[in-house]
Amino acid sequence: MILVWILYFVLKKSFCDPINQVLAEREAATNGAQEEAREKLAQVDEKSRAYQDSLKVARLESYRQQEEFRSIALKERFETLSEARRQADTILGTAKTEIEGQVAEAKKSLDSEIEGIASGIVKTILR
Repeated sequence: MILVWILYFVLKKSFCDPINQVLAEREAATNGAQEEAREKLAQVDEKSRAYQDSLKVARLESYRQQEEFRSIALKERFETLSEARRQADTILGTAKTEIEGQVAEAKKSLDSEIEGIASGIVKTILR
């Protein structure tokens, strides 16, 4: 019986204890690696959320700037069209007064020519 106990303690010290120690170290290393992996995943998730948030903010800012530029462009377009209309109205008004003056002049010259033609026709008929 003593030999069995001695064999048990010798085998335990030389074989079982080192195996148990290696298994405990592996388990500690595995648990540590798993914990580190969880921490890294949590960091990645946090950075991903921060990136998505900053991307969302950037998109909103981009849309705001686009709307601002669009508003400015529409305002400038309206002002340009208004100025063009004013200039066109001025040109049309000037052209109308010139045409009216030319029409009046043409009427006067036609009236004077009509009298000459009419007197010529009367002289021709009376002869």
